[in-house]
Amino acid sequence: MKTVILSLATLLSATVMVAQSNTSNVSQSGDDNIADVTQIGAENSSTTTQTGMANTATAIQGSDFFDSRNGVVEQTQEGTKNTATAQHEEDANGIFQVQVGDGNSASATQNLALFGGGNSSEQLQEGNGNSAEVSQEGILNTAFQTQVGDGNMASTTQEGAFNFSDINQDGAFNSASIAQVGDFNASQQFQVGEANLANAEQWGTDNFLVQDQEGGGNVATSLQGSSVFDSRGGEVQQIQIGDENSAFANHEEDNNTILQGQVGDANSASADQNLGTFGGDNFAIQVQLGNGNIASASQNGSNNISDQLQSGDENDASVTQSGTDNIALQTQNGNGNIANAVQGGFFFTSRGGSIDQSQTGEGNDAFARHEEDNNVVTQTQSGNGNVAFAIQNLATFGGENEVIQFQLGDENVAISDQNGSSNVSDIFQLGAGNFAEDVQLGEGNSTFVTQGGSLNSSTILQVGTNNSAVVTQIGGL
Repeated sequence: MKTVILSLATLLSATVMVAQSNTSNVSQSGDDNIADVTQIGAENSSTTTQTGMANTATAIQGSDFFDSRNGVVEQTQEGTKNTATAQHEEDANGIFQVQVGDGNSASATQNLALFGGGNSSEQLQEGNGNSAEVSQEGILNTAFQTQVGDGNMASTTQEGAFNFSDINQDGAFNSASIAQVGDFNASQQFQVGEANLANAEQWGTDNFLVQDQEGGGNVATSLQGSSVFDSRGGEVQQIQIGDENSAFANHEEDNNTILQGQVGDANSASADQNLGTFGGDNFAIQVQLGNGNIASASQNGSNNISDQLQSGDENDASVTQSGTDNIALQTQNGNGNIANAVQGGFFFTSRGGSIDQSQTGEGNDAFARHEEDNNVVTQTQSGNGNVAFAIQNLATFGGENEVIQFQLGDENVAISDQNGSSNVSDIFQLGAGNFAEDVQLGEGNSTFVTQGGSLNSSTILQVGTNNSAVVTQIGGL
């Protein structure tokens, strides 16, 4: 009798090894299909259905050394030359893989290195030449991977506890990968279009990630923590709508948040937090509407906030913050504008300083930099080709200096240089080709410059204490 059973199994190209109360159901229709099922343990169940030609399905539950416990494997393949592999050990694991089309590959492994429980993996592929891979170690991991189209690739690696991963691809030649190591990680990756790339790594405890790409040739990369340091409670959201956009996010300890949204083509957003020093409640948001815009933010310290909004084409916004509770706001509307904000430096923090830069028009340039302590810079420009430049306490320590620069018109220049404390530089220019420069060294100095018209020029130098200068020029050439 055993000889007859083995002969039938050979004819069906299916091998089944079972122990205890395992159940296996193999159904094959077509030619050259291969099903291999090995079950060791208790209450395992494996269902393999293959329709087409040259499909291969392999299911291994448990081993000679460890039970698989309550694991369930179901593999359904419809088409030709599809490959499905499932293997798991201890404890209540579940794997579901469905492939419709030709040349698809699905692989899922659970708890081969570490014991766990409650793992679940679902993979659905519809199309041709898709690849899906899941590796889960630990307990209560869940992974969903759905691919519709051709040539898509999805990969999920989970090691730890309470991890969640969802990858959804609709299109062709998209690639998405997530690696989760630690506790309470969660990630969602959505790709619609062609040749999009999304990569993410999560190290730490309760990280959260969303990557959404619609279009073609978009690239999104997220790194939360590393093999050395946790990310703690970091959150990253990257939304890209258009073609050839790039988003990069990287942060470590502690409660960091990075939000990146891009609509248009060839935009670039980059943000990193606490890669140089540990910090706390950092926050960075980057929103770009248009084409060819660049936004970058780098924050080290604690309680930093960076807010960047760009609308138009080929605008460039950059924020660098080192200190404790810095705030940088950058808003640009138009084309070819440049905004650069630097708070703190390599040796000194910025402490509680704030920079606000707003530009509307074309070809405007705003630069602001300060160090120790509570310095404030506000720069507002509307028009074309205006330049605003402000630096505070780069030579001496101080605090509570204030720069206000407002320019309305074209090709105006405002320069403020402060060293000391409690100095105020206020420049208001309306017209075209006006020039104003304030240099302050000391304490309690103040300037108020108002220029209207064209080609007016004002230069003020204050050295000492409690100096005051008021310049008003209306007219010009």
